Amino acid sequence: MKTARKAGHFTNPGASGRLRAKERECWLVFYILTAALASALVLLFFWLRERSWHRRQAAIRALLDGADDLEAQLQECRQQMQRLRGMLAILPEEMSADADSALSADGKVQAALKDLLGHRLWIKQHAADADLGELATARAALAQSSSTLAAQIERLTAIAVDLERAQSSAQSVGPKRGP
Repeated sequence: MKTARKAGHFTNPGASGRLRAKERECWLVFYILTAALASALVLLFFWLRERSWHRRQAAIRALLDGADDLEAQLQECRQQMQRLRGMLAILPEEMSADADSALSADGKVQAALKDLLGHRLWIKQHAADADLGELATARAALAQSSSTLAAQIERLTAIAVDLERAQSSAQSVGPKRGP
């Protein structure tokens, strides 16, 4: 190996080449790590965006499912009211007058269906732009309406049981016979 003397120091000409190679290796590792970090950040960004999109889609789907459930409950309520009105026809008028007026709430059911149509229109027009909080608020309003209606349907079921009992007792008594 040749050595040269420069300014009072001995230097090895091969050592300078090895230092440059090591320096290139360090830069290569730096570039690879930088590229890996940039790739990880890009992947994280897209993952967070995809996750947000899935949450939005799930919220919209839950809102639409809630609207469908409420509509089904309203239709069930309407059918039960019609069935109960048919049961009232058998009872004497004095026994069924109050119940008949209570069961003639078809207008209320119709108004609720129109309100539900308004909710569906809002979903169509604003769901894509609404934030998750607004979607959650709309979903909570539908859930509240649904639970209120479920209580009403339970009440109608209880009324049906009472009417069935009244019908059976009215039929067992039958008309009075003369002497």
